Amino acid sequence: MVSCLILYRSDITSWIKCFLLRAIFMEEDFEIHVIESSTVILFAWNVDKASIWQAAMLFESAGVLTGYGFGKRKKTAYTAASAILAKRKKMDYPHWNSIHEARSNYVV
Repeated sequence: MVSCLILYRSDITSWIKCFLLRAIFMEEDFEIHVIESSTVILFAWNVDKASIWQAAMLFESAGVLTGYGFGKRKKTAYTAASAILAKRKKMDYPHWNSIHEARSNYVV
C-alpha cells in the first residue's frame, strides 16, 4: 500500500517541512517531492494508516494544511490526498481563487 501526505503552508519553508517528514518517517521507505515553495508531498510504502493519520494530525495542529490518502499506486494515493487537501483549503479559505492576490499585498 502507498500512503501520501501533502503539506501546504506558504510561510513555512519546504526545507523545514522536508526535515520534519524525514524525522517522523526516518525508518520507513519514502520519497519526498517539493512542489513550489509552499507544498511538499510525501509518498511512503507499507506504513500503517495510523502513523499517517497521526502525522497528519501533528501537522494540522501546527497550522499546516494537510491532505492524506492511501492506494495501491502513487496516483491513487495522491488523488485521495489532493481531495482531502482541497476540502481543507475550502474550510480555511472559502474564496480560495482570490487568496493569492490578497496574500501578495500582505506585509509583515
